[in-house]
Order: sequence, then C-alpha cells, then structure tokens
Amino acid sequence: MLPEKNNPQWRRLVTGEQNYPLKNFVLQMKVTQTATDIRAGLLSVDKAVEDIYALCQKYEKAVSQDMEVIFSN
Repeated sequence: MLPEKNNPQWRRLVTGEQNYPLKNFVLQMKVTQTATDIRAGLLSVDKAVEDIYALCQKYEKAVSQDMEVIFSN
C-alpha cells in the first residue's frame, strides 16, 4: 500500500530535493523529468505528486522496492 499523497517524501521526490537510488527505470525517468519540469515552471509540485502517485499506484508491485527506500526515512 502506498503512503498518503500528503506525505512530505512525495514532494521531496518530485522536486529532486532528495535523491533516491531508484531501481525501477520508468519511475526513475519520470521522476527526473518531473523535477526538470518543476524547475522550468512547466509543472506544479502538487500536479507532479499526483502524476507520480498515479504511476506508482498503477505499477505498485513494480515500484515496491523503491517505495520502501523512499518512505523508510
């Protein structure tokens, strides 16, 4: 089960404030693009969290190891 969207780790993830050693390539690429889009002003942090959360929800089994790393802090 994924942590709630209001967990501050989601914001740290999407903004690139905290870098995590992600194993899932698709998640890694999406997070990198999201952080770039936020810095460029093309995407809000809230929308980025929604997008990444939806991706993780859809592929929960595939990103489970990464979720453990991100939310174990």
